[in-house]
Amino acid sequence: MRSSAADIYEIAMGRWSRRLARAFLAFVDAPACGTLLDVGCGTGSLTLAAATRYPSADITGIDLMPDYLGEALLNAAPNVRFDTGDAGHLPYETASFDATFSQLVLNDLANPQQALHEMQRVTRPGGIIAATVWDRAGGLAFLRLFLDAAAILFDGEGEALRARIFKVPYHDEDALLDLWADAGLSEIGTATLSIRMDFLDFNDYWQSLLGSHSLIREFFTSLDGEQAHHLQSTVRRAYIAGDMDGKRSLVASALAVRGIHAA
Repeated sequence: MRSSAADIYEIAMGRWSRRLARAFLAFVDAPACGTLLDVGCGTGSLTLAAATRYPSADITGIDLMPDYLGEALLNAAPNVRFDTGDAGHLPYETASFDATFSQLVLNDLANPQQALHEMQRVTRPGGIIAATVWDRAGGLAFLRLFLDAAAILFDGEGEALRARIFKVPYHDEDALLDLWADAGLSEIGTATLSIRMDFLDFNDYWQSLLGSHSLIREFFTSLDGEQAHHLQSTVRRAYIAGDMDGKRSLVASALAVRGIHAA
C-alpha cells in the first residue's frame, strides 16, 4: 500500500512535475557541460530531466526529506548525485556551480529570500539562477474545480481554505521578477509555462487532488459523511462537465524566472 510522503507526492504531483521539468529546463538554458544544482529536488523530477537533457553535465539534487531522496535514487543517472540538506543553508562551497535552479519550492519555504541568497552564494559569477512555481490561483484548473466548489458549498470554511492555498508570496511573474531584481541578479527574464494534466477518469483526478496539498486532505477528511459526499459529487459534476466519466485534460501553468549572478 502506497503511503509514504514520496508515494503520495508521486501520485499527486510527480507525473506533472516531470512534464513541467522539460519546459522549465528549456527556459533555463543551462550550460550543457556545466555543474548544475537542483535545490529542493524532491523525488528528482527536475534533476533526472536535467541528466537526460545534459548527459555531459555534473548534476546535484538536494532536498531536506530523505523519503523523497529515496524515491529519487530509484531512478538515479550516472551523472547525478543526491544530497540531504536545507535550501536555506546549502552545504556547498561558494561558487561551486555553473547554474542553480529550483522547481515548485519557493512558495513553500519559510524564508525564500534566504534560499535565493544561498543559491547565489553557491553559483559562480556569470552563472544562471532560475526558479519556477505553480500559478495556483490562475493556472491550476484541477485545484479550482475543488476549491471553488468548497467555497460555494461551505461558505466560511471553504472560502478560507481557498484563500489559504491561493495566498502565496510569488503569485505572478512580476513578483518573481522583483525577488530576482532585489537580490541583484541581472538579465532577468520571466515566462509562464503550461503543461497538460491528463487524467484517466474522475477517480484518477480525485486521488491526485487529495495528494496535492495537505490542507485539501485535512479539509475533506474533517467533513461529515453527508458533507463529504456532497462536495465530492459536486466536484465530479464539474469534472465530467455534462459528459460521461472518462479522460480529461486540464491546463496547468507555472511561473518561471531566470537571471545571471553578477560577477
